[in-house]
Order: sequence, then structure tokens, then C-alpha cells
Amino acid sequence: MATSKRFVVITGRPGVGKTTLVKRVLERLASDGISVIGFYCPEVRVGGRRIGFRIESLDGRVSGWLAKISGCDGPMVGRYTTCREAEKVAEDALRGLVRADLVIIDEIGPMELRLPGIRRVILNVIKSEKPGVFVAHYRLRDPEILPVLKTKGYWFEVTPENRDRLVDEVYAIAKDLVSKVRARESS
Repeated sequence: MATSKRFVVITGRPGVGKTTLVKRVLERLASDGISVIGFYCPEVRVGGRRIGFRIESLDGRVSGWLAKISGCDGPMVGRYTTCREAEKVAEDALRGLVRADLVIIDEIGPMELRLPGIRRVILNVIKSEKPGVFVAHYRLRDPEILPVLKTKGYWFEVTPENRDRLVDEVYAIAKDLVSKVRARESS
């Protein structure tokens, strides 16, 4: 029996345009009246040097530090210390899961998964019936999350050559996933 796909999973090397692609897809979905919730984790640079990462809800309602070079209270990931305040931001950003048509998470990676509260939120989303668009860290190896994303996701590796073209493709698949859920719920 074939497993139905529910996610679009975007991966690629750092700096290739994954977040930009997701934001462009989000704009198009929102203009179609599709209710989207989630979060993204942009890097923070000072003087051209990366000092950490923030976590922000898509609607800008909640934000906080995900990880910094120093001054946070969570587990280390590489040269960054994760920030426990990020767990509450992730929970708040996804509080309206039941009412949303689609979830966007940018990204599912080592920093996010080292914080138990964010890990729990991500697991709840991927185990729910909600369709989603997720950015997966290019070295994601999580034994609990990766198999679900592999079996239930349409995977795209973003490169500088394909990132503009992928906007239309990811948008079309995400819109189709939402349409299928809406049709199932109305029958």
C-alpha cells in the first residue's frame, strides 16, 4: 500500500536560498487565502560575523533567540549554545495548529531538535494530519523524524540553479496538499 504524501521537504547547503524560497511560497499561499502557521530561524550577523539564530513565528507575533555564541542556557550545538526561550516561541507559533490549513517550519535541524520543547512540537506536527512545508537541515539524521519525512514528503534539494524554478513547483504541491485535506474534511 502506498503512503500518501503530506509534506514538501526542502533541503540544501547553507546559503542557497531555502528560506527565500519558503517565504516566496508563503506569500503566494497567503494570497490564495490559505491559513499558514509556523516558524523560521534566521541567522543573525553583526559586522558580517554570524553570532546566532533567532526563532520567529511566521506572523511576527512571537520571537526569541534559538542559539547564540554565548549567553544562552541550553545544550551546545557546534559553537552555539541553544536558548530554552525558543521552546516557548515554537509552542506559541504553532498554537493554532487545528485551525491552520498548512504548517511551515524552517528549519528542522540540530539546534531545533536539541531543545526538547521544539522537538516535541515538530513531532506533533509531523504526526498530525496537517500538510506542511519543511526545511530540513542538509545533514538531518534524526532516527525518529527522518523516516517520516522520507516516506511522507516530496523532497527538493535547492541549488542556486533551481531555486527560482522550485517556487512554482513547491507552491503547486503545497496548494494541492491543502486542497486534498479540505476536500476530505468537507466530505
